[in-house]
Amino acid sequence: MVAKSAKQTTRKRVSWGSYTAFLIAAIGASIGLGNLWKFPYEAGMHGGGTFLVVYLPAVLLVAFPLMIAELMLGRLGQSNPIFTLRQLANARRLSTLWQSIGWLGILTSMIVFSYYSVVAGWTLFYIMNSVAGAFENMPAEIVQNSFGALLKNTEQLLLWHSVFVLTVVLVLSRDIRRGLEIAMRILMPIFIGGLVWLMFTVADIGNMPAAMEFMFTVRWEFLTLDLFVSAIAQALFSMSIGIGIIMMYGSYMSDHRPLFGAAAVITFFDTAIALVMSILIFSIVFAFGLRPDSGPGLIFETLPVAFSQMHDNSILISTVFFVFMFAAALFSGFALLEPSIAWIIDRFEMRRRQAAWLVGSIVWFLGTLSVLSFSDSRMTTSSDTGFSWGFSFYYFGTERTDGYFDFFSILTTHVFIPFTALLLAIFAGWRITRSEAIAALNVKPGLRFRMWRLGTRFIAPILLALVLAAVLFIPA
Repeated sequence: MVAKSAKQTTRKRVSWGSYTAFLIAAIGASIGLGNLWKFPYEAGMHGGGTFLVVYLPAVLLVAFPLMIAELMLGRLGQSNPIFTLRQLANARRLSTLWQSIGWLGILTSMIVFSYYSVVAGWTLFYIMNSVAGAFENMPAEIVQNSFGALLKNTEQLLLWHSVFVLTVVLVLSRDIRRGLEIAMRILMPIFIGGLVWLMFTVADIGNMPAAMEFMFTVRWEFLTLDLFVSAIAQALFSMSIGIGIIMMYGSYMSDHRPLFGAAAVITFFDTAIALVMSILIFSIVFAFGLRPDSGPGLIFETLPVAFSQMHDNSILISTVFFVFMFAAALFSGFALLEPSIAWIIDRFEMRRRQAAWLVGSIVWFLGTLSVLSFSDSRMTTSSDTGFSWGFSFYYFGTERTDGYFDFFSILTTHVFIPFTALLLAIFAGWRITRSEAIAALNVKPGLRFRMWRLGTRFIAPILLALVLAAVLFIPA
């Protein structure tokens, strides 16, 4: 085990109350909005089954071995991602530039949280409207346009964005066992109960055969470079690779727990939830004659139309669905801010509460940029020239019109995360010796270990390099 700095040895390292608590937190981080919001709309835009043809191999060949690698590095370093990489590099007389992996991970997690909090705010808005029956028996056109109206309502977006940030900060301002761990133990049963209830409900009202056909039929005309990049990026994003979360959670684990089993459990639940939620969502979409390729607005623009057309229990069904979504948003929120809070505590010896409020203030400001990107309001400069917060750009031939929201999403999921994952693969595969890896992973040097090492050293880096080359060098 790597020797710790004097600063770290003065503070007792926090840890999970149990292995089950770790699994709940790690699974929650993986099955957050990345699976319930982003995966369905990505699959819908890229042909369902065609998307899976690339996504599932990416999970097995790239995301799964890198999850094991992150857990291993977290166990070796026993600290936040920045300190972990710095210590491991120093112990091996390597360049301190390797700590940039930790810096990139923390920066990425904060940027992701900033626009995720806006999406989480949408769920709060729809919870309130569902409870009030605002969409019940309303014309489909009015319900569908309500999402566009929300995006233009800066005050509403700021309100719900702020409520979500405040909720996450209040939980994370307490220590791991009294804050995050208790919150996850409460939210996970709510999430599982909501999922089971939705499965039975959709079985009655949805078009399950059409959804299954869409999700498991390959349409080769959808197989494009954009799909290849999006599927691999989504596999990393969905399983929280390259943003410091898994490494952070791994640092809280005890040394004797096997990491292969933990990674396998997390990967299974992550993939299963993504597939189940996509089938449930598309079952509703096809049952009411709606389009599956609605993009980021699939959950908030298309599904409310279906809820408004239901004759029985529409208020209950829509409310449960969006409460379910909000629980998933909290899973993501807790996980995304934990690495940056832990780094501030370790670096500046700050109290956890102060660190949580500091990080919360930063991500609130970044999220405000995304909020303003949707607004048509203009600020007046001293020269009376209008300045618009929104802007558009082209990416893989498609115009992205949501300004900072789109920019932050593409920058993090298609650039920062693949690049950080590539550096992680190189460091874990080529800078951690075989004997060190075997000891840290608590595994025998058999076929399973050799397959992991092959994936980490060769397969994952090659695929990630191809993704980055496509993103950086293919003309927009």
